[in-house]
Amino acid sequence: MANEIVTKQMTPMQKFNAQIRGANAQDYLASVLGEKKEAFVTSLVSVVGNDSNLQKCNPMSVIYAAMKSVPLGLPIEQNLGYAAVIPYGDNASFQIMRNGWVELAMRTGQVKFIANEVVHKGELVKKNKFTGEYIFDEEKKESDEIIGYMAYIKLNNGFEKTVYWTIEECKAHALRYSQTFKKGYGIWKDNFDAMCLKTVLKNLIVKYCPKSAELQAAIRDDQTVTNASNTSTYADNQPDDQTQPQNETEAAKEKAEAVKAKVEAMKARRSAPKKEESKVEADPQTGEIFNQGK
Repeated sequence: MANEIVTKQMTPMQKFNAQIRGANAQDYLASVLGEKKEAFVTSLVSVVGNDSNLQKCNPMSVIYAAMKSVPLGLPIEQNLGYAAVIPYGDNASFQIMRNGWVELAMRTGQVKFIANEVVHKGELVKKNKFTGEYIFDEEKKESDEIIGYMAYIKLNNGFEKTVYWTIEECKAHALRYSQTFKKGYGIWKDNFDAMCLKTVLKNLIVKYCPKSAELQAAIRDDQTVTNASNTSTYADNQPDDQTQPQNETEAAKEKAEAVKAKVEAMKARRSAPKKEESKVEADPQTGEIFNQGK
């Protein structure tokens, strides 16, 4: 009873300290981290101490989320921009930040160069939708207005790729996948440009960067929410889904084109000349008429 009263009187930070310094947590951390345990505990206590929302999460959820940074060798101090532990309701999520994705991509040994920049009005000079080529020129900048975000990668074998999202696409993505952004607070609200840059960069790396075992693990664990039982789930979406800007107009257009193709195929079949010696059919995708035989 006395212990229960003491626990109720503790502040959220005191409760976290009691949990991470407790025998069970210390034994677990020692078994996993070995000599790195104390450095990990010191870093995590500092991170939680600077985030009142993180202090409200279940302490073990915070610990388990932070542990995902260890095998990746990424520090969780958010101001460094490599990785972070983000509050998500009562639990915590592990998120890899912009510098973390650059670091993991470079560690593959197959990346020659990466660029990740905001694009101001006038700086996007040319876009070729057929080749995927973009031309940017910072000397053409007309104002400080940000119109989009770009990421570029060049591999040692000569392959290169650019990804560009407009600011509208980034906002749509944030509204779809960030619960806190919808409510007007959180990391997307406080660091919008940084989150846009990271998201576009992640899209590029997930799609086009050679995947080391380490990078595959990062893609798997990024943005997972961990509960107190060390069970991780994707709160909003699967990792492949979160790399795509969502555009309902484009989706509707694709659906309409598919329906149109089916209608055209039906018309083609009906209007095809009937010959006893020939079997006439139409390609269901293109509507093209062809003979299968006599």
